[in-house]
Amino acid sequence: MTIQNRLIKGVKIIMRAKYLFHLALVVSLSFKVLAAVPRPAPGVRPLPGRIPGQPAKPQPVSWGEKQIVAMATITNIKQGPTGRSFPPLFNHALTMKIEGVLRGGLEVGSELTANHSARQQQKPVYPEGKIVVALSNVRGGLRVEAFEKADEKKLRSIRLACELPLGWKSLNGKITSPWQMHKERAWPKAQKVNAKHFCSATGRPALLVGSDAAFSVEKVPPAKEIKWTNPDGDGEYKITVTNPTDKPLVIEALRRQGKRILWKESLVVLCQGKSYSVPGSVGLLRPSEPVSLKPGQSISTIVNALAVEGPNWPKGGYRIEFQFCLGERSSKQSFYYMSRHHDVIRSGLKKQVN
Repeated sequence: MTIQNRLIKGVKIIMRAKYLFHLALVVSLSFKVLAAVPRPAPGVRPLPGRIPGQPAKPQPVSWGEKQIVAMATITNIKQGPTGRSFPPLFNHALTMKIEGVLRGGLEVGSELTANHSARQQQKPVYPEGKIVVALSNVRGGLRVEAFEKADEKKLRSIRLACELPLGWKSLNGKITSPWQMHKERAWPKAQKVNAKHFCSATGRPALLVGSDAAFSVEKVPPAKEIKWTNPDGDGEYKITVTNPTDKPLVIEALRRQGKRILWKESLVVLCQGKSYSVPGSVGLLRPSEPVSLKPGQSISTIVNALAVEGPNWPKGGYRIEFQFCLGERSSKQSFYYMSRHHDVIRSGLKKQVN
């Protein structure tokens, strides 16, 4: 072995020894830190798959976004199964007598039964006497969304909220519409309409449908149905307005210019507590007229809810609710969203809108 080879071998031995020394030093320091700072004992955590409890502080009710609002008296309470979550999920069937109607097609004096679910620590206590109750019609059944005892001052506020079209808001004496982002483009200044309320930001009048017209929403089947992926379709919904009477009907909330029906400037979508104009809405730059329907006439349009910009879209597979609104009329739809499938569709719709 030459002197040069011996030198190279010696250097390698020294470098290996130095590496082993540093490794031993790091390991010993790690054990020292672990010994000095013991890990805390694990705390109590929710069971896997359980939804966290509601906030301790109750959230105010957005009465203006509710599908049906009525004065009622609870006449019977039937307890259902209690979900074994943390906090528990209490379920009850409430039978109520309708004392007055603020919004929706209920009849005064009628009785109905609706399901109420509450995720909380204690079993819910239902008030005696007259209450204000918000209901929604989901999957063919009535659901109690909120209820509370209300004095006259509170009732005045709720009545105002229910006089406005769905998606409109009244805050600190100012009324705003879902088209406020269009500003002066939302409604032509030259057009004057007889209305009780107006948007403070745009001047757009609060226009309603009326109780005689029928309003319905149904899912459009997907072009390709995929098991466990799109049972509710790919976001398309058919919205229909019908005149079921034997007389002509004027639908103030649904606007037209000539023969062109302005669905995008008339419809509103509610999702996750926020209101959105329909994608593609640009505002009403020119005067418009209300749509008139002949006896028995129906008109329809297709809206894709996945084109709405703003909601927090679920990850994985989860349900999300859309409420399609025209004036004071609405329909709430539960939609199963699968991100790996519907994210791609949303991306394509976004390119079309832009």
